[in-house]
Amino acid sequence: MTQELFGDLKSYSLAGTEQEVRFIANVLNLPLASDMMDLYCGYGRHAIELAKMGYQVVGVDATPAFLEIARQKAAEENVNIAFQSSDMRKLDYIEQFDAVINMFAAYGYFTDEENLQVLELINKSLRPGGLFLIDLLNRDWMAHNNINRYWRHPSGEYVLSYKVELQQGLATLKRQLMNQVTGEKKQYEFALRAYSLAEMTANLEHCGLKVIKTYGGFDERPYGMETPRMIILAKKQ
Repeated sequence: MTQELFGDLKSYSLAGTEQEVRFIANVLNLPLASDMMDLYCGYGRHAIELAKMGYQVVGVDATPAFLEIARQKAAEENVNIAFQSSDMRKLDYIEQFDAVINMFAAYGYFTDEENLQVLELINKSLRPGGLFLIDLLNRDWMAHNNINRYWRHPSGEYVLSYKVELQQGLATLKRQLMNQVTGEKKQYEFALRAYSLAEMTANLEHCGLKVIKTYGGFDERPYGMETPRMIILAKKQ
């Protein structure tokens, strides 16, 4: 669900994708040909670019329509990626990956117990010493800032706007997609559990993952209350 909100936003910006993928590769610092899972890969923006760099990538998403687009784009780019349709609460990999990435606020859409279960399954999917990179909205930043955004697709056909409201750790996301040609509007609203860094650190450690570094953006700036993002790098203990 979150990929509908966030997964397509940056697809409007090739420069954004390039920066994000460069950040992922630099932070993970893994040898080429390492096995990597892009968990909730959406249209495959990151998975495809990482595969082009030489990583062995598996893309997982719960939305078959997104995976169909991802497969088509991977074929156009002539890269080999295994895409799997799966709910993140039902991952069944055992020590298969050197790294798992979860980008663009694709975590926190279930109950606290289910969200914890996802982290446990991610830990099981990692090889000993494997890395987990998760990109979240910064709850502390959201509490002091209005998050209203507006994008126009380069074709001019679509306009996307969204608003995020935070109350007691629960972020309500309101999204509107308008077709400029037909005038058709689609509106969505859903909730995201926004965790603090202390909460995420405790949950990760409970599941056998130790936080080794945090970032506030894809430019590798340090994480702080003033950074919109909370990007966490953890390692399987």
